[in-house]
Amino acid sequence: MFDDLKDAISYIESKRTKRTFLDFQALLTRYHFDTNLKNVIHVAGTNGKGSTTVMMRDLLRNHGYHVGTFTSPYIINHNERICVDGQSISDGDLLRIINQLYPMIEKENLSMFEIDVCIMLQYFHELSLDYHIIECGIGGLNDKTNVIMSKVAVITNIGYDHQFMLGDTLMDIARHKAGIIKDYVPLWTTVNQSEIIQLLQETCHLHHSTCHQVVVKKQEHYPYTIHFKKKDYYLQQPSYQVSNFTLALHVVDNLIDIKEELIQKTIDQFYWPCRFEKIGHLYLDGAHNIDGIKALLQTIQEQQLQDIGIVFSALNDKDIQDMLEMLKDYDVIIASFDDERSDQHHVNYQEAISLMQTKHETVIVTGSLHFVSTVRKYVTSAF
Repeated sequence: MFDDLKDAISYIESKRTKRTFLDFQALLTRYHFDTNLKNVIHVAGTNGKGSTTVMMRDLLRNHGYHVGTFTSPYIINHNERICVDGQSISDGDLLRIINQLYPMIEKENLSMFEIDVCIMLQYFHELSLDYHIIECGIGGLNDKTNVIMSKVAVITNIGYDHQFMLGDTLMDIARHKAGIIKDYVPLWTTVNQSEIIQLLQETCHLHHSTCHQVVVKKQEHYPYTIHFKKKDYYLQQPSYQVSNFTLALHVVDNLIDIKEELIQKTIDQFYWPCRFEKIGHLYLDGAHNIDGIKALLQTIQEQQLQDIGIVFSALNDKDIQDMLEMLKDYDVIIASFDDERSDQHHVNYQEAISLMQTKHETVIVTGSLHFVSTVRKYVTSAF
């Protein structure tokens, strides 16, 4: 049991032992967890899950609905994984639930993510919420969030990431993402690879559900345009958000009657840290896989940024050399930060940032979201 939330979080984050999905599902049944939340939107995909989740949340909130969200990883603190109407679970509620679950956590030796799913289920059931948006951690089929019953399934895109768990081909990865499709639950997606769309359609057919493919035209001119229901809306965010926001609009429009006058308002108020976020003279962007780096390079080009230095760090399970090869046209320094899953033999990130600021007008910090969030805490403390 814990008196201090900091100690409780340290304990949770030290828990690494994972069990199979079926074992976790059986554990929840054994301990009488209710996995049937009201109006669940279940979100999978390689990139864009967080942005799509926030856009859907804000659309629903602006129409007067109360919305719970479950996302990962966190950027600022552990609490933000579990939010209601954009507000993180309070320190008091988080500590209370951790202490309530502590005997089970110890007895069953749950992992951090498994603990977070249990906290989320208990907390959301204490509240009267209209919608719950649950983001997968990794994959979908065997992701611990897949214990929930959903109203809508959402797959943002399919790319290479977490191959050691999901498989080496895009079709292997797609089969895992498609695992969130359940009986009579419609799927909405912006996936555009023909073979993968066919797989998703076949999976939906097996589950007596429908596959809705949202086609998004490529954007090349800033500010960007979102075309929805014969009207255009304008976006002053990186171009990859056009796909995420368009998908969010279609999903929410399938659930409620969207008021046209609230669409631009919701787009304008969008905020999601570490997604090409500008703080002082730095840009922070958690481009943690191949597709993320592609999107970052496109954003640099479209916004015509000049004299660029890049500070990069990623976890050891990522395609680090491939990502560095994509960045070869820029001055890149590889940095280290405090995470046992990363290489500690590079220059400290604080020194790396200071060096790049003396050499370049524009400095971009990118790579693992864990790395970028570490940098964010460091630079925001200076303001």
